[in-house]
Amino acid sequence: MIKPISLVTACLAVCATTHASVTYYDTVGDTFSGVDNLDITSVDVSHDDDNVYITINTAGGYGGGQDWGNYMLAIDAYDGGTGSNPWGRSIDFGGTEIDRFAGGWLNNGGGALGYHHFNNWYDESFGVDMYYSESGFVSYTLSRAWLGSDVTSFAFDAIASGNSSFDPGVDHLSRSDQSVGDWGMTSVAGEFLVYNLPAPGALALLALAGCAQSRRRRR
Repeated sequence: MIKPISLVTACLAVCATTHASVTYYDTVGDTFSGVDNLDITSVDVSHDDDNVYITINTAGGYGGGQDWGNYMLAIDAYDGGTGSNPWGRSIDFGGTEIDRFAGGWLNNGGGALGYHHFNNWYDESFGVDMYYSESGFVSYTLSRAWLGSDVTSFAFDAIASGNSSFDPGVDHLSRSDQSVGDWGMTSVAGEFLVYNLPAPGALALLALAGCAQSRRRRR
């Protein structure tokens, strides 16, 4: 029999580490260019009370001359917004209006910028971090404050693009088919994906409930 004090300690450990996680899959090989580093295979999204974590996985790695490309997140967190993007990319969001945008690049060591929209786009990079692995993924950490502390659900698209200012989205997570036919065209997004954010502390309460059930079963 597990002593109550040990069970409580175990529950607190679970509460400290538990967070929601969802994987959104994309079709492999749905790019016109055939470059694996721009071919999104899946996107992992998770969160805790402070941050949202979004990892874009691609079909190819970034070593051997493939350490280039731009990887963007278009987010609809609030009513209203815009159909444009702050980088001027040739992208049509298919009627979805976005109000948050994060864009990262791999060349020259990599980096990322964040933006909010209110009447116009403005730079809001505090709370946006990005790193990438040569094995083939780009991972964002977005603070809940950057996203909006009152946001309980948001719609998003993950987009892989080239380095040029007016490049389209070579691959969109929101599309299971090819989103664009060539570099000089405008890509079109599909239906944005939705991720739900439980209220801060809700995950801990769920973990405690699970621990309580476990305790009852062990009696």
